[in-house]
Amino acid sequence: MESCTQFDEWTLNRYADGELPAPYAAAVRQHLRSCAVCRREVQLIRELSAALRSMPTPKPPAGLFEEIFPVEADSAAPIPFAVAEADPAASSRSLVASSRALTVSAGALMLAGIAAVLALTIGPERAMAGSSTLRFHREEPGALTLRYETISPLAAEPGVRARLRYWVPDSLRFAQTEPGYRAVELSREEPGVFSRTVTLPPGTVYAAAAVEDLDGNYIDSDFGRSWEYLETDAEGRATLDARLYQVLATADLSPARAVEVTEQAVSEYPERPELWAALLLYGRDTGETPPEAHRERLERLDAAARPRDPGPGEMHALSLYARLLGREDIEAYWRSELTAEHPRHEYASQARLRTILRSSTSPAEKLDALDRSWRLAPMPSVAQVGLQLAQEVSDPALTRVWLERYASDAVFRDSRLDVEVTEGMAEVPALGAIAEEWILQQLNGQPDWLGPDRPLAGTRANFEAEAAESLARLHVLLGRLRLTRGDRAGAFDAFERAAELSWNPRVFVELARFHAEAGSSTRAAQLLALAQADPVIPLEPHVPEGEDWATAPTEGRLAVARAAWREHLAASLLAEWVNGSARLATASGKESTLHEATGGDVTLVIHSLQPSLVPSESFDLLEANAANLGAEGAQMLLVAVEPDPPNETQTGALDRADSIPPFLYDGRSEVWEALGAWKGVQCFVVDATGILRYRGEDLATALRLTLMLRDGSLSSLT
Repeated sequence: MESCTQFDEWTLNRYADGELPAPYAAAVRQHLRSCAVCRREVQLIRELSAALRSMPTPKPPAGLFEEIFPVEADSAAPIPFAVAEADPAASSRSLVASSRALTVSAGALMLAGIAAVLALTIGPERAMAGSSTLRFHREEPGALTLRYETISPLAAEPGVRARLRYWVPDSLRFAQTEPGYRAVELSREEPGVFSRTVTLPPGTVYAAAAVEDLDGNYIDSDFGRSWEYLETDAEGRATLDARLYQVLATADLSPARAVEVTEQAVSEYPERPELWAALLLYGRDTGETPPEAHRERLERLDAAARPRDPGPGEMHALSLYARLLGREDIEAYWRSELTAEHPRHEYASQARLRTILRSSTSPAEKLDALDRSWRLAPMPSVAQVGLQLAQEVSDPALTRVWLERYASDAVFRDSRLDVEVTEGMAEVPALGAIAEEWILQQLNGQPDWLGPDRPLAGTRANFEAEAAESLARLHVLLGRLRLTRGDRAGAFDAFERAAELSWNPRVFVELARFHAEAGSSTRAAQLLALAQADPVIPLEPHVPEGEDWATAPTEGRLAVARAAWREHLAASLLAEWVNGSARLATASGKESTLHEATGGDVTLVIHSLQPSLVPSESFDLLEANAANLGAEGAQMLLVAVEPDPPNETQTGALDRADSIPPFLYDGRSEVWEALGAWKGVQCFVVDATGILRYRGEDLATALRLTLMLRDGSLSSLT
């Protein structure tokens, strides 16, 4: 069949419905003059749209909505069906996208229109979690069938990728059980439907998954949480192991999410101390005194466990629960039982580690105790502490031993931790040679964006940016070590590589100082100009007082530096249409649209599931740049899907300067869907024409793009 790849079907749909911004509509119009294929496509779209709009509204069968949405006594009346179909053009777009090049009967058109309306109105969490689903079917041991259905932009992809983490119970290492990993391409069955069978160990009890395009930069998940598979019993209830591993896995996301999952688990298994200890541990940030009910429960669980033979997980949980509640007698009893009965268990290793660190013995004696513990149970946490103590005593032989142990298990390491370990060794003169060997070993490896180090909710671009920053720090450390031993040429190579990898202004200043001290004043001035040309990261003073190695960059050099920033940032630019009619509301309930909230200006949007999930450092950076944004006439928009729970610890967002606007709320998740969000907190930049120019996780990059789009710096590149 004759086809054209100049414009995709979504662009032609929006053009036919008159929804493309003027510059993009003009480009399509120019193309249509010479392309008969696209002209026929646009004509078909318009004919189908007109046919749908001309059809009478079919009445739903009696009781349809009562069946789909049962109404409880005293609840509000459901929204009438007729209101849901107020935008026939939207229905026609969904219809055309799913029935391209097919001859559809009038009855099928009506049914498809109803289906499109229902897909957009079936519940409060309709975006992402509502418009996409990932279902898991375990038909036989070792085989898990994934079926992904979506009407998101991924529906148009020829194939998508599912990335999974899975957990298998391990009797020796429950506390830090190594998660398995799979990345598998799902085959397209029909538009918006993809499936594939994945091989997993038969004992898998829990798995979390996200779906992405094959570039890894558009992610779909269960409303920012990742879809989950839990092993169930004969009655369909999640097994205890599945719930325990779910609690452990979600603890890395946020205290709020961990509490939510743990509360569900404890409602199903109320007599498990592991869950009560976790609930108390994750909820400690509330600042509330543990209720007396916890103490009574601890005594009851303790009394019930002593006559029988509990497993190591239960022993550890009782000890932890007692420690959190200040019952040292119960804590000591179960810690002693655990180390005596299960000395090789991960929990026993944790108990010994805690005892060793709290002891008043010398570092050498602690290292001996750690070595004995390692030989009983070679756990990563023991290796990390041993490496730190070996660095403290400046012993090269011990450092090599503990570094080898630390490096033997890559699952519980990441690039940032490796950099911290390297920095610790590089600061000790006696360990310089070991540090340099370790750096070169790290630099010889290539970051694997499909590997287990990449978070499920992280894009490939963000992963590679973080990896580049870590590699840059390693190159800086390598340059320092080479300078110390007089290898100036090698140091220069390392420093230049760091500058190429990192666009962090503080790194520019640090490297500029090195170049100045080595006599390369021209390169130092260039790097200093790059640091000072950044409009976002505050560097005051750029050069500490008393250092006379640098002079203020000339205007010509600053102009070159600004051009370099523009070229660097242009690689992050997107050009995606945004539905400006997406609704959001103030805390008092007053509604507006996304377009009204942005005021038709370049706008930086921070979108979060809840306000408390936005890190305090982000607010610090926003405050530091609020004046610049205001001076340029750019907007700042903070959006959350829902308010924080009443007992949730606030990040201080509501108490910050007047320059930080209050949160608006995306209760229907329409803004979430319009911006293509996929995780708890993300940054977006929407330009004055309503086109999305940035979607990502780096606030500094989003701020730079906002300022440069507003002042016209990027106009020649857009």
